[in-house]
Amino acid sequence: MKLFVLFSLVSLALAKKTFFGDQVLTLYPTTQDQVELIRGYEDEIDFWNPGYPSQVHENSPVDVRIEKFQLMKFKRTMKDAGINFEVKIGDVQMAIDEQVEPRSNHPKALIGYNYDVYHTYDQINSWTMDMEQQYPTLVTRSVIGTSWEGRDIPMLTLKTSDSKPAMLVDCGFHAREWISPAFCQCYVQQLIDSEILNDLTIHVIPVVNVDGYEYTHTTDRMWRKTRSKRAGSICYGVDPNRNCDAGWSGPGSSSKPCSETYYGPEKESEPEVKAVADFIRANINSLKAYVTFHAYGQMILYPYSYTEGVAATKDNLDYYAVAAYNAVKTPYNTNYIYGPGATTIYLAAGGSDDFAYDAGVPLSYTIELRDEGRYGFALPERQIEPVCIETFNLMEVMHQGARDRANGIILE
Repeated sequence: MKLFVLFSLVSLALAKKTFFGDQVLTLYPTTQDQVELIRGYEDEIDFWNPGYPSQVHENSPVDVRIEKFQLMKFKRTMKDAGINFEVKIGDVQMAIDEQVEPRSNHPKALIGYNYDVYHTYDQINSWTMDMEQQYPTLVTRSVIGTSWEGRDIPMLTLKTSDSKPAMLVDCGFHAREWISPAFCQCYVQQLIDSEILNDLTIHVIPVVNVDGYEYTHTTDRMWRKTRSKRAGSICYGVDPNRNCDAGWSGPGSSSKPCSETYYGPEKESEPEVKAVADFIRANINSLKAYVTFHAYGQMILYPYSYTEGVAATKDNLDYYAVAAYNAVKTPYNTNYIYGPGATTIYLAAGGSDDFAYDAGVPLSYTIELRDEGRYGFALPERQIEPVCIETFNLMEVMHQGARDRANGIILE
């Protein structure tokens, strides 16, 4: 009997979490009392956008995932408080199931590596090896670090020769933001087919948070953090984009280990974060731009996010943000917003873009990809291709910015 109970508990622990009946609501608080009411749910609901309760403000919409058993009571509480809301996703599990098309039905199922689907960590890791083998004169694969659970963090370096100015592009800081690693993969193929490698060396990390990303495929689709586990805590993980040495432990992050924005026991405590930071520090003389991809919200953000203080080169950062805003809009009329992180959306300490900028990378940006909340983290695979097309337009602006800075050109 004891063995049966133990087996049942282990099976339950390993079961894949489902979200049947959960809904994503968009809330519209208009008073400070309403804001405080919503913030009070910090430990009870899943904040999608913004990602932390302290970032909820008057007259700004808030996307939250409410579990099925909470829905009726939560909606009643919102109505009683006079908070207007709408149902953004009627059933989260249905949205997740519809996010991925059956592979046999996919129009590109038989043509080699398919960039228009979401891949697992193992598939992406194998793809990095294949790219090096397929393009030996252009692509070099390296491993910049090892995750908490022992997975390699692969990076592809694309170049035609040595001694070129460089830029670093990474994806997958937050595990559930699947569109981010999907873009990094198609971006590599786009680079190979372009002329930009004649002028720049481009380093691409397709997935930073490799443990968390794998966990979203095997166990919990909505997992956000890393998968580290410290003695004395019942909770797993650190928010890697609150763990960088950039105003670490400041506003928009949490000291609570169970929080989605837990900043960790110390700066760069997560091996995934330290691997990226060490690479930036080691290559600071050649790096002219850093671009990190997240989702969702359709935003082009630049320093600072850990303070409302103005970056020394704000006008230069803004110049390329405006150009990128226009470029990404061209193919499908996709509207982005742009500006310093803290004043454009909210304060968020410990981010990688602020770290890179303070370390000496002249152009540093966080890009929040599609969408604006209709699907949120469950963006369907059919949108990967348009995201790749419009976002490469945006990246061509960043390429030019890196070239400009390499040539001593500072545009404002």
